[in-house]
Amino acid sequence: MYYHCDRCGYIHHHTGALDQCGQPCRACGSGRLRRGRPERGYVLTNTFHAEPYNLPVPAYQPVLTGQMGTPGDFNYFSGVAGQSFRQFVCQRTCYVGRFTNLSVPQANQFGWLSPYTGNKHNRSHFTQLVLAHVARAKFADNKGRLPRLIEPFVGSGQIFLNSSCWGPAINDGIPLFRSVLAGDLNHYVVAAYRLMQQYGPSFVTLYVKQSAIWDGNDQAGIYRQLTADLHGGKAVLSDPDADPAAVLKTVFKYIWLVNRCVHGTKLTDNGGLVGTLRDLSEVQLDELRERERARLGAVVAQVLAVDFSVEWQDFRRTCAEAESTDVVVMDCPFPAFTTLVPPLGHPSPETFHAQAAHTYGVGDDGAALQQAILEAAAALVAKGTTVILCNFANPGLVRAYSELVQNGVATEDLKYFTYTYRSPSTTSEAYQLTILPGLGNANVTRVPTTLLPAWLACGGDDVAQQEFFVPRQRALSVADQAYQDAHDESEEERQNEDPDYEMNLED
Repeated sequence: MYYHCDRCGYIHHHTGALDQCGQPCRACGSGRLRRGRPERGYVLTNTFHAEPYNLPVPAYQPVLTGQMGTPGDFNYFSGVAGQSFRQFVCQRTCYVGRFTNLSVPQANQFGWLSPYTGNKHNRSHFTQLVLAHVARAKFADNKGRLPRLIEPFVGSGQIFLNSSCWGPAINDGIPLFRSVLAGDLNHYVVAAYRLMQQYGPSFVTLYVKQSAIWDGNDQAGIYRQLTADLHGGKAVLSDPDADPAAVLKTVFKYIWLVNRCVHGTKLTDNGGLVGTLRDLSEVQLDELRERERARLGAVVAQVLAVDFSVEWQDFRRTCAEAESTDVVVMDCPFPAFTTLVPPLGHPSPETFHAQAAHTYGVGDDGAALQQAILEAAAALVAKGTTVILCNFANPGLVRAYSELVQNGVATEDLKYFTYTYRSPSTTSEAYQLTILPGLGNANVTRVPTTLLPAWLACGGDDVAQQEFFVPRQRALSVADQAYQDAHDESEEERQNEDPDYEMNLED
């Protein structure tokens, strides 16, 4: 007798006498089993891997933009400190030269806050490829149970939005996660997500109508007024049931201000907003509202399509809710970038030259926060939770994170769990993405071996052979050149219309 999940598509073959109809789905936990074998879905193998059954795979092809640089193009590899940093990167990490050259399709479709801290590196194909391979491996380590995606620093949501949108396409049509649990200290984005769930598509209609009123008045005066209003925004949002109309309007003010500022905004300790108004013509404002309509609409649709919950809370509280079967992605506040390598035996390498960058306006993001993030990651890994960390490629942070890789990985193989790459916006800073499989997760520990062929197949560089550092010119293949030519024009348009394209801000 066959049963199928009415939510995730899992197909269950049951040979016992007990009727399974109405029972919780073993794969996603939130759906219910129904009788019969559907036309499409996915089944489990004997090794607890998911295999598609007549599943249509959504069209997906990463978008190639620009050409891969060489080490000499990046400031962090220059000078004495730069040479030491380059040696460290080669020995302790895999440098992904094309990380910033391959993005997901329609990379800006969920850019509902722009310019906003972060975004671009989470829209890269490599980030989403890593997430897909980790989730698929975690499913097997969970013995056929889909993991939850947990984001303690959810921000504008570019990780979970793109993962829920494109993950099934990368994963042969099979969903990656059963649900998404998010947290953030930005009370405006948390309230916005909840209002999107509450109002649905009308959230977009109401916002665009209100933004047109603000756009039609004195820009500078409205900017000053709304900025002043947000000094009390945290108090308004702390009790959303007291005045729902005020809560909605406060969130609209935040979105309007962020999207009309130069070079991004940041929060103050009391919940206010700091930013500089852009000088936009009436035509540009009309175009901006149309972009807002489209992007907010895409976000609302995706938020409603997944089992999504979000809390206004410190990252440690969100991490504490994670279970051993989950995948936690921490795209955390970055400290100041440094190329300095800590001496061997340093007791706390994560604090080495970890100077505060004060990017977020929610407190010190220097040594104390980086140590707290490391401690939270260590606790999660120890109980079997898989953790993915995004941060600057500060050598101290790279070393501290790699020390948390478990499951008997040899010292010389630790480098294959840390991927470094240039900032999507500058040539003076390097980022890292590190996979911590979690204690006992044998399948996730093997992810680097499955990731490389998939990366090469889509035009990525050979991180295993350190091709980026080979001292020779590597010409694009005919296919790569044709693909690049096809997207150069759209990339130029994207740079022209996206005001945060050249910004150096982290999510």
